[in-house]
Amino acid sequence: MPELVRERVRGVAGNPATPPELLVRMLDHRTAGQAVLIFRADLPDEVCRAAAAHPDVPIRLSLADSWHATPEQRALLVDDPHPTVRTALAAGPDVFRATPDPLPEPTYARLAADPVRRVREAVADSWQCPASVRAGLVDDPDPVVRISAYARWADPPEEVTDRLLADPDPDVRRAAARRACRRRPALLAEVLDAAWSDGWHLAAVAVDAPLDRASAERLARHDDTGVRAAVAENPHLPRDLVDELVVDPDPTVRLRLSLRPGLTEAERAAVDYRVRPTDRLSPARWVLDRRDDPDALDEAVGSAHVGLRRSAAYSPHLRPDQVARLAADEDFAVRLLLCENHDGVPGDVLLATYLEAQVITAGMLVGRPNFPRVGLARLADSADPRARMLVRHDPEAPADLIDRLSRDPDAHVRSSVAADPRLHLDRLAELLDDPATAGAAARNRNLPAELIERILAEAGILGAAATSPTGEV
Repeated sequence: MPELVRERVRGVAGNPATPPELLVRMLDHRTAGQAVLIFRADLPDEVCRAAAAHPDVPIRLSLADSWHATPEQRALLVDDPHPTVRTALAAGPDVFRATPDPLPEPTYARLAADPVRRVREAVADSWQCPASVRAGLVDDPDPVVRISAYARWADPPEEVTDRLLADPDPDVRRAAARRACRRRPALLAEVLDAAWSDGWHLAAVAVDAPLDRASAERLARHDDTGVRAAVAENPHLPRDLVDELVVDPDPTVRLRLSLRPGLTEAERAAVDYRVRPTDRLSPARWVLDRRDDPDALDEAVGSAHVGLRRSAAYSPHLRPDQVARLAADEDFAVRLLLCENHDGVPGDVLLATYLEAQVITAGMLVGRPNFPRVGLARLADSADPRARMLVRHDPEAPADLIDRLSRDPDAHVRSSVAADPRLHLDRLAELLDDPATAGAAARNRNLPAELIERILAEAGILGAAATSPTGEV
């Protein structure tokens, strides 16, 4: 299929004016059908029923992975004959920086009883699996499933821990001990011995386990930088070992040490660490653990350490005074994280941060509750194409301005307004012939029904028999 035709089909798939019966027909063309399930924001029930019963595995797989489908619509796949589809259903859609709504509890229960191990493992590995279902998975006949079910259980009962610590499989026993040693310090030495050559597992324990003196020394002097960096943040680390790590030769260790709880501002400043504006920094564990308690975040919000301020900006529960302080922060990453996580950020801060951002997630800020709409037309003459692209969000922007931007020298600006219903139909038809704007123009809800049908006919979708292969994935 030529690229221009493919872009038009993708646009029609996401067009709110495309009738459900045409969307169902599009399912019989793999590219078009997957576009429906990926780009369609409001999937009609009849489309999802047709997708769930479709003979083409990739179409059913696209429904399982669809972040637009409701949990009930995705749950139609619970008895799918292909384990790849059931596994994808259990795992849930991969939604960037968001958590999809959970499946109905009976659906998780059915998947947890699936005869295929990888399906049950996907259920066990899902944070959204209900505790009632997880309670059965920790007794699964497969040790891999038991490990995953326990690892993702937010607060497992003590009797479950006891049972898995005595499990006949040594891998299950080790996994249970790694988790349980936070509540049962007597297990720590055994856990450290078992994981001593595995830096990843060792670091996961080192960051917050209650350490006795011998264990603390072993971890603080470990050859693996990641282990020393993890234990540097451990609140149970003795003070003399903290002082050792202050002068650790590795800058990553010193940075994580500077973020640990309990240090004064002067002590943090005395650590030789560096955070550049472009550095990506994992948030301090103790700050994240308190993100639901804004009063406990005052220290981090007011800290001179940019890493702590960035960590505090992850909290969606900050008080208005804390939001105001971080919104004026000199560090761009602090402001960006605040905008991404807090609904109370003022509109002018959201707009300024969007215009300053050079990251792929910047467009997400436009969807924040306080992002300004009215008045964006003033940006039509900006030298920045990303600013001109915002004009389409202004409900008061006149039609002639939208038309002018549809002729902008920047292809991204032209595409940004191609779906705008204020465009005249003659101009819309012209945009359908521009490869840079064809997809967006085909999503325009004012696209006439006959033009939608013609696009699908030219793609061989209307009036053609289904040709999608039905092979397995």
